[in-house]
Amino acid sequence: MGLPSVKEFVRPGTLDEALELLRERGERAWPIGGGIDLVLFAPREVETVVDLGRLPLRYVRENEGRISIGAIATLREVLESPVVRDYLGGVIPEMLHQVASPLLRNLATIGGTLVSANPWSDVITLFLALGADVVLSDGKTRTIPLEKLYPARALRATILTEVRLPSSARESAAAFWKFSRTAFDVALLNCATFVRMVGGRCVEARVVAGGTPQLGARLPRAEACLVGSGLDDSSIERAAEAARESADVREDRRASADYRRELVLVGVKRSLHEARGRLAGGER
Repeated sequence: MGLPSVKEFVRPGTLDEALELLRERGERAWPIGGGIDLVLFAPREVETVVDLGRLPLRYVRENEGRISIGAIATLREVLESPVVRDYLGGVIPEMLHQVASPLLRNLATIGGTLVSANPWSDVITLFLALGADVVLSDGKTRTIPLEKLYPARALRATILTEVRLPSSARESAAAFWKFSRTAFDVALLNCATFVRMVGGRCVEARVVAGGTPQLGARLPRAEACLVGSGLDDSSIERAAEAARESADVREDRRASADYRRELVLVGVKRSLHEARGRLAGGER
């Protein structure tokens, strides 16, 4: 696919330069990390491509158990990073192995993946379950929960610079589940769960379903079935049933709403059983 409207390609050396370009060019400018969405989805009015590749935002760091990922780190770099290898039982590389193809993972960046807000995104679904925060800059820097990024979606002249994952507390576990037609296909539906236990009781839970075919979103009714109970078969069954009933599933050309509703049930149940298995095996 060609980009006949593009007249200017710039590679700013600093974050301030990049923000100034976006402010000046307005809707005619398109920031890129790997550039995949530019080719697939760029609107016709785009005349200036602002390549963020020179900014110092390619890293994966750990500090006291907390993980910080620079926005232009590629999915492959995150997948292969020893920093995330053991985080919550290796759930992040486990998920990333299921995203697209190796060639696309070499290009796609973590920041671009989150900002693009593709409804089938596996990364968004898992990072919502992990309680991720994102750092935004528009001249001033602010940190917000990832789940608050999408209701506003006002990112013009704003750059997502970093993703932050909380430290993994004792007796906590996460799991990811995806259903797709082929290994390289986007999800017909995906699910992710996170639980934190104290004294055999769940004190914190996040249950997320994505590709419904809407953007990943938490399922509070399912979470409420887990908090205060042991992570036993009955509580898992109740949570999965609540997820099936409360998820906002819809029909598209790839799957019916009824089919997706059953996938929510299966996905939440399987990911919770996997999280319980990780807790039993001592994986965090």
